[in-house]
Amino acid sequence: MSPPRSIDARDDPHSHKMRKDTLRCPLCGDGQVVHFISAPDRFHWRRDEYSLLRCSTCSCVWLTSPPKPEEMWLHYDEDYHRAIMAAGEKSAPSRWQRQRELISRHKKCGAILDIGCSSGGFLGTMKGESWKLCGIEMEATTAAKAKAATGAEVFVGDAVDAPISAESFDVITCFDVLEHIYQPRQFLTKVLEWLRPGGIFYAGLPNIDSWEARMLGTYWYGLELPRHLFHFSPRSLRYVMTSLGFQEISVTTPPTSYVEHSVSYICSGVLQRIGISPVPMAKRGPRSIPSRAFRKALRLSLVEPFGLLASLAGSGASIETVFGKSGSQTQKAAVVADGEA
Repeated sequence: MSPPRSIDARDDPHSHKMRKDTLRCPLCGDGQVVHFISAPDRFHWRRDEYSLLRCSTCSCVWLTSPPKPEEMWLHYDEDYHRAIMAAGEKSAPSRWQRQRELISRHKKCGAILDIGCSSGGFLGTMKGESWKLCGIEMEATTAAKAKAATGAEVFVGDAVDAPISAESFDVITCFDVLEHIYQPRQFLTKVLEWLRPGGIFYAGLPNIDSWEARMLGTYWYGLELPRHLFHFSPRSLRYVMTSLGFQEISVTTPPTSYVEHSVSYICSGVLQRIGISPVPMAKRGPRSIPSRAFRKALRLSLVEPFGLLASLAGSGASIETVFGKSGSQTQKAAVVADGEA
């Protein structure tokens, strides 16, 4: 989904921008950093290589020397937005059933904010008298579609610039957004501020420590370089959330998979090696009937069983989390404010 841009890295002591004399993890600040992997943008099939670093302490993985925020439009082009909208629209409403059920275990009604709401696929499934719907979306045309389809209030622009008062929402959701953020600590601090006491934050994102990621390496679809600036594991996500004051409710790896797209990248790589220029995934049209039949057979026979096994082992391709905000955090903030006054 379209990411909120973020505050310039120079303003953040936890910045991922590196000086020559120091190299520290942007989440925990530790200096035990190693090279993780280098790979190109396989979605557009571009040649530029991008390097990822990994913290040996908290397991955070991040993109070193990422494109500047003002240059990111080159990587979030029309092809990208079209693919994201198509994925959300084709799979709704069944796409969101598990997420809706998980959220409803903790909250039945209230105000809900979907950050990176795209064309409103998820918000549309929450439409009803029980919920006040709000969204944030960077791309104006996509935001207009979300507003028209759901009736939600949709802010267009960077999430940190949204005119949202503290303690405005009972539920805040992020579907495949957190990995796009330049400054995740600042972003998550804002999320915590916007939640009401007892509110919950749901996040779904790729798992860099999944079996798939380890086996497929640079061809793993979840890398999404250079759009994915951070790559989380359950361990690193727990670290940053609890360090900011969130309370863990659940952290799981559901039976999802990126194998089909990853196999497509591998096939394109083979074509390139034998002198055939592959059609980038960004430019591909609708699949043929034989292709769809083959994909379905592959999914039923191999992908879904593998995904289920990986999920049971805690190594699924994605992470699904729910963290909460306690009432004591609001009280603590009030005490600090009184003291400063």
